[in-house]
Amino acid sequence: MSAEKCAMRGVLRERRKQLPPQAVKAAGAAVCALLSTLPVYQTAKLVIAYLPTENEIPTDRVIAESAPVHRELYLPKSGEKAGFVRWRVGEPLVRGPGGVLEPREGLPLPAVTSAVALVPVVGWDDKGTRLGRGGGFYDRAFGDATHGIVRLGLAYEFQRCPALPCDPWDVALDYIITEQRVLRCGESEVRPGRLQIGGLRL
Repeated sequence: MSAEKCAMRGVLRERRKQLPPQAVKAAGAAVCALLSTLPVYQTAKLVIAYLPTENEIPTDRVIAESAPVHRELYLPKSGEKAGFVRWRVGEPLVRGPGGVLEPREGLPLPAVTSAVALVPVVGWDDKGTRLGRGGGFYDRAFGDATHGIVRLGLAYEFQRCPALPCDPWDVALDYIITEQRVLRCGESEVRPGRLQIGGLRL
């Protein structure tokens, strides 16, 4: 892990931790509203989500809507091999590395599948380079199964960086969704939103 990445991660995580609850809630609602307009998400039958920590973009709405629309829901699970397992609302959760909640058990994600993955973000750039929590979980998991998985980073606009350092093992995001817009990484903006959060300001 480079010193540059560590420094950037520390600054951005601290800034996110300082967000007031109403800003986090508003950003989550705005991001989910934009997510719901994205065709690749509308047609998804299988969604990889996450349980947020440290004021990451909330995913409660996505999780709550999965069962009524018959979407299979998968969550990250730590262990000898990074991966995703099937989970339903109400099933047991345990604390994983860093205190992040994860399923106690569950069927693993099929090796060959089409899915949409919602990915937590600490920092991002327009090319889809992602700065994550620092453990390398998503890079390992996606490195083993990248075919057919569309990776959507859920982020705040203030987390945008002009350019992030990229290691050979880093797996890029396909889209970034913030409270303000949807961005197809490496291309032009898909559609704007209306909410202006701008870091700590509502």
